[in-house]
Amino acid sequence: MSRYLKLILTSFFLCVMYPIASTATLAQPVPIPEDQSFSPQIELTGVGIASLGTVRTTDRQSETGINFSDSALLIGASQRLYDEAVGSFVLGDLATDSANQGTSKSAAYFTHQSFVDYQSKTLEVLIGRTDNKTAHIVDFPTLRGEDLVTLTNPTNPFSNGANTEEHRYANVASISVNQNLSFFENFHVQHLINSANIGTDSGLNSVGASFQYLSPPGLENFTTVPSYGVGYEFIKLDTNSLSGLSQIYGGATINMNKSVTNLVDLRIQDILSVGSTLTGFQNVTDTFQADSNAAAVAIRYLHKPFGSPSYQVALTGAYKNYLRMNQINSFGFALTGVKTLGQGFDLIGQFQGQSRSSALASYQTPGVNFENTVEVGLAFNFDALFNKHINPRRSLLNQNHQYVPN
Repeated sequence: MSRYLKLILTSFFLCVMYPIASTATLAQPVPIPEDQSFSPQIELTGVGIASLGTVRTTDRQSETGINFSDSALLIGASQRLYDEAVGSFVLGDLATDSANQGTSKSAAYFTHQSFVDYQSKTLEVLIGRTDNKTAHIVDFPTLRGEDLVTLTNPTNPFSNGANTEEHRYANVASISVNQNLSFFENFHVQHLINSANIGTDSGLNSVGASFQYLSPPGLENFTTVPSYGVGYEFIKLDTNSLSGLSQIYGGATINMNKSVTNLVDLRIQDILSVGSTLTGFQNVTDTFQADSNAAAVAIRYLHKPFGSPSYQVALTGAYKNYLRMNQINSFGFALTGVKTLGQGFDLIGQFQGQSRSSALASYQTPGVNFENTVEVGLAFNFDALFNKHINPRRSLLNQNHQYVPN
């Protein structure tokens, strides 16, 4: 018998007679895959807008420059919680008008989003810096959120006028409840940015509530009134007084032609601000505090054929009248066009004008009663998700302009 056959028979005999010997060496256990839900879902969003434009005034002076304000980059992290709710954190900065000057001013970039959010099916709790809760009852289709901002947004009575973003963003603590993700009630307190150094109070200076209706996602183009809302804001200027300013606002979006490919919508809004005793202006902050009524309207045509590049054209107009002052008002308009060149990449153009009474212009735009701007440029937006395991109710791109909806 050959040596190899003897070895085989011996091994077989040992395995039969002493089976424990066959298990003396065990294979390594297979690693359990890591649960991806333990790693947060990361979202990275950006909007880049750059335009070449010319500003002309009533004295026929003009200035041509490059504008990249309102460009923004945001990052967010979301995680599913034990109660099936979602917790998230968002941080983002945007470029302001000061960035266009090419200086190293600290105000060139502004933290417009920095908040922690808890969101369940019927409840949302948010604390941090984010969009002013009065700012999104109606979104007007201008190139930048700062365009016509003093006419289309409730103004911040604590602002010194140097940074228009102070009318759009605030430090907020809010609770929102909803019914079937269609009817939303929001209750909030805010610290409006106090760049005018009014008093010494650095705490909460505004409290308000709002109600809003949003049509079910995907049906916005087929609903006659896809969104509407009303709200009230009480702003306390003096901590030693019970009086303050009241801002009452409301608006709606109405589809004039319900269509996926040829949508025409009308957007209307009115903002009433009362409670001030001012009968004249002493500084630019007074122009944000004085009693006023501002009405705005926009009509938009969106052409979005299947499989072909889309475009939209919009005309926005707004008028603001100061109630306690004779013949002091402001009027503005913007004719805006956007042409899609690719996914999230658009060719943009806008002709914008604003007229102010002399008493108002001397503080908001010294020496200029009427100004108009012609701009042509490019805009890019993107939204990327990593480790996706949550279906977000909204994306971070909703926090910024998305010129032609994807």
